[in-house]
This record gives sequence, structure tokens and C-alpha cells, in this order.
Amino acid sequence: MQLSDFQPKQLLSLASGLVDQVTYVPSLPEPGGDVLATKTFSQVGGALNLEATATKLGLKSIHCTPIGSGPRADAIKAAMAIEGVEARGVEEYSHGDSGLCITLVEPNGQRSFITQSGAEGLRSFDELKQYGYSEDSWLVIYGYELVYPTSKDAFSELFASGLIKSKIVFDPGPTTAHLSEESLSWIGKNATLISCNQSEYQKLAPHVGQDVWLLLRKGPEGAELHFNNEVVANAPGRKVSVVDTNGAGDIHTGAFLAALAAGNSLQESLELACRAAEFSIQHEGGCSGPTWDELLAIR
Repeated sequence: MQLSDFQPKQLLSLASGLVDQVTYVPSLPEPGGDVLATKTFSQVGGALNLEATATKLGLKSIHCTPIGSGPRADAIKAAMAIEGVEARGVEEYSHGDSGLCITLVEPNGQRSFITQSGAEGLRSFDELKQYGYSEDSWLVIYGYELVYPTSKDAFSELFASGLIKSKIVFDPGPTTAHLSEESLSWIGKNATLISCNQSEYQKLAPHVGQDVWLLLRKGPEGAELHFNNEVVANAPGRKVSVVDTNGAGDIHTGAFLAALAAGNSLQESLELACRAAEFSIQHEGGCSGPTWDELLAIR
């Protein structure tokens, strides 16, 4: 399938939304040690980083994951309302509050995570089968859901059910090393687009079929789009001041999908995605994607 020929009606997301507790540190502590933070704040992150970016750029995004109930869930619901992301998760199969991601950001912008899943990680096939995975939709799946002990079996059942007609976008994220061979094999054959960084791709590579598009993010070096073992688009990176790289990959993917949906070419969409990621890393927090006006103003 030619990506530029696909004009999706919407983006469905089965990825997790949670609250990021972001802490800026001079360095990571040694085992048993301590460091003095320079700043700490909380912000909704996870799936919302991608979903909000796509929505800002005109691609309707629907969050098909439980949020739960509690102070973190309330924050997520409020953020989704502000960002225009529709919350459609079926809550009756889940319980408790949303999860928490402790995010440590070093002076060079590098981030490290400690994730505690919550209501968003409690998935069952009875819940997953209710979302109507139509052919005119992108379907976003993250690696976390295929690794959590409370969700991985439900996703295996969904994959085997044949219910998914949507075009799948898969981002393995930091969970890449923990993905099962079964999950990697299925994703490598059935995803339309895999978005990952270079280190993540090392484990994915043996499983990715020739007809799967690969959005390879290369940090400050930019990004490449691969198909059938060939580079079909290449966008160089540019040196910008780095505040926080948290969520930059999500924003890159969301901007790429929205740019394609708006009728841009593969090359134009890749360049716009890189500019969106550059915009993001110059701002605090992960949910920091640009609007079209902000994106097009970048030179």
C-alpha cells in the first residue's frame, strides 16, 4: 500500500494515557544515592502526546483505552477535553486510577522512565472487541500494552480474532527488549507502519516484512522512511536547543500521520514530522506538539 494514497477518517488509539511526573536532575543517581532536582511538575503524557499532536494538525483522534477514576484519571480527562481528543475507552472492565510515569530528565534532554501502570493497563478481549476497527482508520498500538502482564493476553486474542481492519501504526517504545517473539512476528507481518528509533529497530528488524513501512527516527540526525528495504524519504535533523526530549517520538509520529492525512507527500510529511519533534524538544513536557501555524512558522 502506498501511504500517500491512504486518506484516513480518524486515528484510533489503543495506547496508554497516564500522568508524567517530570523531574529535571543534573544526573541519574547512583544505586543507593541521591541527587537534587532542579524542577518537578506533573503533566498528562503517554498516548496523549501523539493523539493531541494529530488532533492539533487536523486528524481526529479517539482514545480507545480505559482511563479509570481518581485524581490522575481526572487530569487525563481534563487534558483530553482541552486538546480535543475524544475519550471512548470502555471503563466497565477496568478499575482504579490511571498510571504514573516518573520521568527523569538530564541536562542534555535525555529522559529515563519508571512506569507504574494503572487502569489503562487492565485490558480484556471483551473490552478490546468493542471499538470497531474500520478500514478507514489508523490504529495506534504501543509496545507497553503487549508487555504488561494485565494486557498482553488480551491483545494476543485481539490479534488472532481478525477484527482489526484498520491500518496499524506500531511504536515499540522502551519496552522493545521485553516484547515476545509472538508479538514481534505478528506486528512485523500485519502493521502498515512501524515507528521506532535506531536502537529499538535492532530487535524489530528480523521480524519486519518487506511490505511494512518503517519510520526510523534518528534523533538529531533526522529521520528516514523505509519501504521494501529501500529509503524512500530522508529528512535531515537540525541543531536546536534541547530542553526535554520526553514525548518527541510520539509527536514525530503524530505529526507524520496528520501531515499525510492532510495530503502532503511522503517527503513533505517526514520533514514536517522532524520539525514538529524539534519544536517539542525545545519545550517542557511530552505533550508539546505544535499547531499548524507554529509548525509552518519553523524555518
